[in-house]
Amino acid sequence: MPRRWLAPDFFTDEKMKKATVPERLLGAALIANQDDDGRLRGDPAYLRAIAFLYDDYSLEEVKRMRDHLVQVNPNILVYENAGEEYIQLKRYSRYQKPRYYHPSKLPAPPGWSFEEQQSSGNQTDTTQLPSNNQTVPEKTPRDRDRDKNLDLNQNKGKGEGPKRHPSPSLTGSILFQLLVDTFPKAWGRMPDSRETAQLRDLGKEISSAGGATAQQIHDAFKEAANQNKLHISYIRKILHAWLGFERGPPD
Repeated sequence: MPRRWLAPDFFTDEKMKKATVPERLLGAALIANQDDDGRLRGDPAYLRAIAFLYDDYSLEEVKRMRDHLVQVNPNILVYENAGEEYIQLKRYSRYQKPRYYHPSKLPAPPGWSFEEQQSSGNQTDTTQLPSNNQTVPEKTPRDRDRDKNLDLNQNKGKGEGPKRHPSPSLTGSILFQLLVDTFPKAWGRMPDSRETAQLRDLGKEISSAGGATAQQIHDAFKEAANQNKLHISYIRKILHAWLGFERGPPD
């Protein structure tokens, strides 16, 4: 997950004076966990995990906070798609300027058209295909040459195998801690003792093979959530496939 910018005027926003202190904390968590298109999951369990991990708020209390934020701040939009709740931050690109733009994997709000266009000043689009509601700036010849060289370097010596993310890779205790930290952010709950042990074993296994990037870990958990396969064995299969341990995608 790229680092997000929390503008100083967040704390002086007239709209937020009607929000309680916990609701303001939730608002900050929304900004910190949005993707590059200003979206994130909106179900109370997920929001509780990213904003109130060390507090005892019930899911109903978190839902009330979320809904009140929507009332006092029109920049926050809650919507449903296929029975799942999502959040869209309308003015996300005014403050968030990721260098490498990753199109959202979450569905857009019904009838949504971008309020602001992606700025090309300090951003480079990725090689991922955009979804139907996204526009990626046309690449210059220099950009195409750069991406061609990047693809050649990534696939060198690997034939037609899965592409690896660029370095640096994480190993050891740092990799294990990232696995543990990503679990509740992606799946909306803390790992139990058995799952923590599985994450530790997975961290050792990946470390011994050279490690993995933070983006790979984040994307693996997100892919498992999208497929509704919330178990460590599926994360292991995804990472094995991406790192070239196995042929083909996970089952």
